[in-house]
Amino acid sequence: MRPERTIIGVDIGGTKVAVALLRGRLPGPGARSLADVETPRVIDRFTVLTDTTSSQACLSGIVSALADLQHGSGRVEGIGVGVASMVEFAAGRAVDSVNLPLSDVPLREVLEQRFGVPVVIDNDATAAGIGEHAFGAGVGTREMLMLTLGTGVGGGIICGGRPYRGFSGAAAELGHIMIDVDGPECPADCPNRGCLEAYVAGTALGAAAVAQARAKPGSALGRALRGGATVDSRLLTKLALEGDADAVAVLGRAGEYLGAGITTLVNVFNPQLVVVGGGAAAAGELLLEPARRVVAERALRTARDEVRIVPAVLGPDAGVVGAAALALTELFPGDAAEAAGDAAHPS
Repeated sequence: MRPERTIIGVDIGGTKVAVALLRGRLPGPGARSLADVETPRVIDRFTVLTDTTSSQACLSGIVSALADLQHGSGRVEGIGVGVASMVEFAAGRAVDSVNLPLSDVPLREVLEQRFGVPVVIDNDATAAGIGEHAFGAGVGTREMLMLTLGTGVGGGIICGGRPYRGFSGAAAELGHIMIDVDGPECPADCPNRGCLEAYVAGTALGAAAVAQARAKPGSALGRALRGGATVDSRLLTKLALEGDADAVAVLGRAGEYLGAGITTLVNVFNPQLVVVGGGAAAAGELLLEPARRVVAERALRTARDEVRIVPAVLGPDAGVVGAAALALTELFPGDAAEAAGDAAHPS
């Protein structure tokens, strides 16, 4: 019987650091749906604001959060960390980040020395993809892509049932595929123009909402802007879900751009599943239905006929559960082998 593991999941973003103490195990190879898996149980958790004033201050905040969580928790067997940064996976190093002062920081080494347990570090979107694959929408798949729509657009790739990270660990920057070579400048630290991120990230949705408000001052968006309200992706989504036609139209156009990006990904990777999550994905079908329509019209056969495009299911826990899944997958590979043995020789 595979052992349960007590682990810490850490989700480091530009605004907050979420930490959670979890207990759970990887699902067995026979798992085919959510009904077949048990998501790791959150025993304790809390969230602190990210200190972005300096690299040292940011690290101190992360270490302090972990130390507080570990206190009185018993034996922790490992720590998984998803960080909003490009990551050199083999070295456990945060390479570069737009919103975090963690350039060229040996994060794994720092945490292992401080806490004395094995640590694994990965990009936060890749960790979220691992979480959805193990415990969420991707259960039972072997070829899966994850898109996280937030302040930026992150990505994760599951290939042959394993995370794909590329040569140095910097793969899966799916938000930086080009939609238009002459499009707007990428809002991230990226030399490109017309990236998918420039059309469907939360900041892009907010900018599109403001443009619509100015073009139609009599609309709900226009009235909100004139009244001094913050017109952003959250307000856009709220109005759209309430049925406002202008807000629905803005999200529909963004969904078409999302579909154009997914079309390219489907043609390249031929996935079984594309999972869309992150805060900006709260619009749900208002984004996904137009995206599916574009993929059906533009992607190549047979890839377009095989792929499903679905929302993520882990919700607010996606960051810490993804980090926990990362730890279970990478730090305890023997558990997966034992699971395979259990399936081959059931009692």
